[in-house]
Amino acid sequence: MPVLEPGTWLNPDTRPDWCEIGSIGRFAVPLEGGRFERHHHDDHEVWFIAEGKAKIFVDGGERYVQAGDIVLTRAGDIHDIVEVYETVRGFFLESGHPAGGRIGHLDGVAHDVPGLPLPADFPER
Repeated sequence: MPVLEPGTWLNPDTRPDWCEIGSIGRFAVPLEGGRFERHHHDDHEVWFIAEGKAKIFVDGGERYVQAGDIVLTRAGDIHDIVEVYETVRGFFLESGHPAGGRIGHLDGVAHDVPGLPLPADFPER
């Protein structure tokens, strides 16, 4: 079984033959100098937020996320990280491409992600 080193990700070109996952890997958006892409996929995607706090765009609206959250995105839904309040580190998994499905970020538009102070309405846990 392969071990993914930081900065690498598994995709249909690099995964073992027995693996049906579309792609899997890690992501990070630093508090200063962060960039991300507003994009969608031909398959479903799951994020696990391992560290940090941010505002994301998913399911047609903006939501706060923080360490421990799991974000579910349906195939075709646009998603993004729009603000960070602490450096965000996470894990992503694309469920597997349907027949004829395309790989990776589709219609991605890269942008700077501002690092901002934590908003007063950010939920406490």
